Amino acid sequence: MQFDMMLSTAGRFGGGPEAMEAMRTVAQRAEALGFNSLWIPDHVIFPSTIKSRYPYNETGQLPIPTDVNLMDPIPVLGFLAGVTQKIRLGTWVLVMPLRNPIVTAKMFATVDVLSQGRITLGAGIGWLAEEMEILGSPFNKRSAITDEYLRAMKELWTKSDPQFSGQYTRFSGIKCEPKPLQKPLPIWIGGHSARAMRRVVELGDGWLTAPTSLAGFQESYAALKAAAEKAGRDVKKIPILVCPTSEPTVDSYLEGMKPYLDMGYHSFVVPMTFWRGDRDGMLQAMDEFARKAKM
Repeated sequence: MQFDMMLSTAGRFGGGPEAMEAMRTVAQRAEALGFNSLWIPDHVIFPSTIKSRYPYNETGQLPIPTDVNLMDPIPVLGFLAGVTQKIRLGTWVLVMPLRNPIVTAKMFATVDVLSQGRITLGAGIGWLAEEMEILGSPFNKRSAITDEYLRAMKELWTKSDPQFSGQYTRFSGIKCEPKPLQKPLPIWIGGHSARAMRRVVELGDGWLTAPTSLAGFQESYAALKAAAEKAGRDVKKIPILVCPTSEPTVDSYLEGMKPYLDMGYHSFVVPMTFWRGDRDGMLQAMDEFARKAKM
C-alpha cells in the first residue's frame, strides 16, 4: 500500500513565527515515516461570505474559517524541496483558472529543478465562484480555461521554441527555461464530473479523487472508464489516488479504506490536515496512523 499525506498550509501552518518550523518538522517526519508524497492545497483568497457549495463533504460548508492564514502552494513546494530529500511534493489541487499558464509553467519547472525532479502538478478547475469572480476569471468558463492552460504548459515544458494559440492564452517567439527535470512533469487531475474524467484521460497522468461516498466514487470511475474507452486508453493503467476526506479519525479512515482495498485500490492520501490543527497534534496523528496502518 502507498500512503500520501495532505500537509496543512492553514492556521498555525499558514502564517506567523511558528509556521516555518511547524511545516519543516511535519514534512521531515512524514518523510521519515515513509509517506510517498506531500500534497499542498490551494486558494488565493477566501471571500468573507461564501454562497458556493463546498463539494468535498456532505454539508457543503467550507471546513475552515474564511479568515484563516493560508499560504500559497508554489512557494511552499520550493521550501519543502529544500528541507526534504526523497518525498514527492504536489498540489491538491492547483486552481488552474486563477493562474497565468506561462508564469505557472515557469514556477513549476523551477521547483522541479530545485527538488531534483520530485514535483507533481495536481490540477483542477476550482469550485469557489466568488474567488474566481474577484480575481477576474469567468467561473462558467473555468473548465475550458483549465484544459487550454494545461496544454499550453505542456508546450512550454517540452519545446525549445514554444508556440500556442488559444482563446485564453497565446504565445510565440519566446523562450521559457529551465525545463523540468522530469520528462514529463506529471499532471494529476482532481475532480469527479464526467468532464473531469475526460480531462484525466486527455491531459492527465493520474486521477486525484476525494470522494464523499463510495457510490460517488463508483459513478466517477464509470465516467473515467467510458472516457478511456472512447480515447483508446487502458483505464487500468491510469493511477488513482483516493482521499476519503469525510473520515474524521485515524480509526474511521482505516475502516473507510476497506471498500477501496476490496476493489483493488492501494494508494491513499491521508487528510491529516483535517484531523489536527497544530504541529504537535499533527505529529501525534502521523505517528498513530503509521503505527496502526503498519507503514
